Amino acid sequence: MTKEEQIKLDCWDNSLMTIGTSYIFTQKAKKYKIYIRTITILGLIVPLLLGALVAAYGQNSSILTIAIFITAPIAILQIVLSGISLVLKWDDLLAYSLESQTENRILFDEYQKLAKYSTTDILELEKQFDILKVKDNARTVQDEKITFTGKENRKGMRYGLYILKRQCATCNTIPQSMTPTDCNTCGNY
Repeated sequence: MTKEEQIKLDCWDNSLMTIGTSYIFTQKAKKYKIYIRTITILGLIVPLLLGALVAAYGQNSSILTIAIFITAPIAILQIVLSGISLVLKWDDLLAYSLESQTENRILFDEYQKLAKYSTTDILELEKQFDILKVKDNARTVQDEKITFTGKENRKGMRYGLYILKRQCATCNTIPQSMTPTDCNTCGNY
């Protein structure tokens, strides 16, 4: 295998990893958005509902007493979720997931472009690959601060294989969808 062929093969392999990582962070961002929106909605519903009932029926209304009885558990849930959010830093995790998703997608595009790049100048190809690899390594160091589960790793692998139309090294199939299989490399999630 020539040096150019090896670099291009490495580009294809790295593009698989970066698109899979981007996908995992996309999924994480969706999850954190749902959590944060739930807290926000719960934090607005209770005061707005109670305020509207006071405005419509007055402070001494029996409806207000019933509404307080119904909304009190919702308010408690919202306070508990807000506390959990602060401790687990869901806002920070959402921001980081969005950043990593974007950066990994850019790396994927750059690896793709370099893998398809035709050149007679192997030194230029090596130089571009080395620069790209430094960016990728820096992103990987950052991303390793966030733990992925085995299921997330397999889901990211399946997504990368699906997007690139590549065969799984374990089950020897090219994923046609994101439907999980029993494969411990690209399924079982």
